[in-house]
Order: sequence, then structure tokens, then C-alpha cells
Amino acid sequence: MTIQPIGDAGGALCLSAADLSPYGFSPSTLTLEQALSLIKDAYRRAGIPLEGTVELELYPGQWGVMLFAHTGGEMPARPIPRRPLRRGRIRREPT
Repeated sequence: MTIQPIGDAGGALCLSAADLSPYGFSPSTLTLEQALSLIKDAYRRAGIPLEGTVELELYPGQWGVMLFAHTGGEMPARPIPRRPLRRGRIRREPT
């Protein structure tokens, strides 16, 4: 099981089939309600706060499940870094 925080209001959770088997779930039969209980439990055990309304995206595969969770909290405003375009020679033929 791997948890990766994404910003201040979300995260990604990667669960293999072996991670799901103790709960009696499989990647192909996992429902959103079951995924929500798994994500809340995993975040609680990892000490990552997950409060308020949670929006889930569930991507099952043969290897396991990828879950993305986003809380209903406000996302902090971050400026988009702007870099000038790099000037250089444009190649017309592939290298």
C-alpha cells in the first residue's frame, strides 16, 4: 500500500491485490463505498488528515487499484511559474 499526498487537499492511494485480500475485496469488485472506507482507514493509520466531503476516483487494474481522493476543502492558490521560451535552432528533420 502506497499513499502519496497531493497538495493540501488530496492524495493518491495505490493498493495491490494482496493489500485488498485481507479485507475480502478484489480490484475488479471494489465499490466506491468500500474504497472510501479503505481510504479513510489508510489515511488515519498514516496520520494524514482527511476531513469533510471526499471525492474519489477509482481506477482498477489487474495488478490492483489506484485511488485518488480529494477533500471538499479549498485548494490553496499557487501561482503558475512562467518561464520564457527557450530560443534555439528548430530541426526540420528528426534526429
